[in-house]
Amino acid sequence: MAMTRSSRNRMNSRHIGSKSGGRPRFFFSSSSRSVTNTSTTRLLLLMSMFALILMSTKLNLILHQAALSNLESSLTNNNNFHLQAPSFTATAKVKVSTSKTAVILLFGVPKHFRLVWTSYMKNIVQRNPLMKFEVYMHMYSDLSQQPFSNARNDEISTNLDSPDDIRAILDEAEAEGIPTMLTTSSQSIFDKSELLSWIQQSDTSFFPNYIFTTLQNVFRQGNSLREAFFCYQKYNTNHWNDNHHVYIFARSDTFLMSPVDIPSEIGVGSVDVIIPSWHSWDGYNDRFAVAGPDAAKVYATKVEGYKEAILARRSHPEPEVEPFSNAETLLKIWLDQNKLNVTEHVDDWAWALLRLRANGKIQFRDLEEFEVENVSLVEHLLQYLE
Repeated sequence: MAMTRSSRNRMNSRHIGSKSGGRPRFFFSSSSRSVTNTSTTRLLLLMSMFALILMSTKLNLILHQAALSNLESSLTNNNNFHLQAPSFTATAKVKVSTSKTAVILLFGVPKHFRLVWTSYMKNIVQRNPLMKFEVYMHMYSDLSQQPFSNARNDEISTNLDSPDDIRAILDEAEAEGIPTMLTTSSQSIFDKSELLSWIQQSDTSFFPNYIFTTLQNVFRQGNSLREAFFCYQKYNTNHWNDNHHVYIFARSDTFLMSPVDIPSEIGVGSVDVIIPSWHSWDGYNDRFAVAGPDAAKVYATKVEGYKEAILARRSHPEPEVEPFSNAETLLKIWLDQNKLNVTEHVDDWAWALLRLRANGKIQFRDLEEFEVENVSLVEHLLQYLE
């Protein structure tokens, strides 16, 4: 690292001379008599000039030696000192390329994760070769230890990938030079903690189409997202809010159908969030997001805002106030409240995602939204990875 040269001496030459002819001007005075002899006067002038030249030369040598001594002292005391070449101002504008890092944060319940990760590798990592990527993922370790069921998704007694299965897949990314980190926790412990136990059955009245389990799942998923982000912060305490970082939030059970082009040239502003425009349901799509550093912190802690909104509604129930409708509505309230610059992608089908179910099926509503034909099972998606 180049250090500032604090001991450098700058010497400015001083020249004394007449304005016309360049001849030095000297003034002499005598209390007894004036010099009248021309030859004597000229001789005295020449001698005086010679004496001054000698004095000036000696002084310059002394100053030069002092400067060298100071420079040697600086070099000895500072091993990081570098002599730098002169810099020149270019007449043409040059675009400086700064290396950017994209942090992929995976959250939720992994389902058919090999397919999910392969789609992310193809449409995010390989699509943006100029970006450096890091991956941080959270999952609940106890869900794979017994048959998994979610009646809302028609998943009954299905099997999920274990943390070891997920780690093996992420290790393949490590082999390709992509740093990855998997963090786990217990969902059963989370359910009993104050982070979720505060939810009441009556809170479902604020959500017309939610049953109690669905509302719990909103917070389980949000907590998983938060844990992935906290894991990233833990291992990046010095530069997690670096403006050269972009954060990509993605579920671990969605198959990415279309490419994601990260705006590396203009960058993503610190308070910017870019989301898909589809399936917003009168709020903001909560399945995928690209965010700047400050926006990422707000987005990652959205469940805190969800809790605040529900507790506020619980404390001041007003019949005329419209219900929250869904998690997308809560997300909109939270991001707008924090004054983030939220942009919905201009392309209605950009960043198309298909939700994969543990029973091997694909969410029909997603297939319908993106007009995907001849596909109904997860295994049919292999053709999109060729």
